[in-house]
Amino acid sequence: MLILGLTGGIATGKSSVSKIFEEKYKLPIIDADKIAREVVEPGNKAYDQIIKHFNPLIDNLVNDDKSLNRGALGSYVFSHRDELKVLNSISHPAIRRRILYLIWKEYINGSSVVILDIPLLFESGMDWLCSRVLTISCNSQNQLERLLKRNKELTEDEAINRINSQMKIIDKVKKSDYFIDNDSSFEELENNVEKFVKLNLPAIKVTNNNNNYSYMINSWWNYFQAIFPPFAILGIFNATIRKSILKLKLRLTKTSLE
Repeated sequence: MLILGLTGGIATGKSSVSKIFEEKYKLPIIDADKIAREVVEPGNKAYDQIIKHFNPLIDNLVNDDKSLNRGALGSYVFSHRDELKVLNSISHPAIRRRILYLIWKEYINGSSVVILDIPLLFESGMDWLCSRVLTISCNSQNQLERLLKRNKELTEDEAINRINSQMKIIDKVKKSDYFIDNDSSFEELENNVEKFVKLNLPAIKVTNNNNNYSYMINSWWNYFQAIFPPFAILGIFNATIRKSILKLKLRLTKTSLE
């Protein structure tokens, strides 16, 4: 199974690409943002830990329905970097466990491709799970304008703080296998995604019959792993080792050229 990591900076258009993959190409999406909201709902361990640590620091942390006031929590942690690290240390382990479970489900279902949509893919260290990584990028001015348009409650300084809390786009691009620039129209973005699919996702069958796209389960190995789960674990382990070796070779090559 090919696990495509999808990432990008805040407001660069990653969610738009994820939606294209899901709606146009019918690919399974594992959405880290959605999971992040689920793991901090009342009744979960991460929720209790967040309340314990942040309730003395944030007056309006909890809404009337006992859910977290994500706006207040976000405003606080993005202006206090050390507290952002605390929040991540609470939420990331729970998110990782859920993601691993959902990847396992896709193996069992015999999926040949799955999209792992994680904004903080590199920051969280979860890129090791991915067969390949695609980053969605745009220039800094477009990023700021889009963020302010999307989150109208943010001041410009708050928006800049949120952008600066993440890895720089250029650094994400350097760490990725592919990138798509999103400084133009949505139609151009769709065209670039289609080009990417045709070139890099051979398991996707692209036809021109009323936008009829489907992904083919064309590998006996997927079925074998579904029937014998231990081999799926070995498959993940093997892919991880091969990717680590490739990264090491790339580092050694870069060093020898310097």
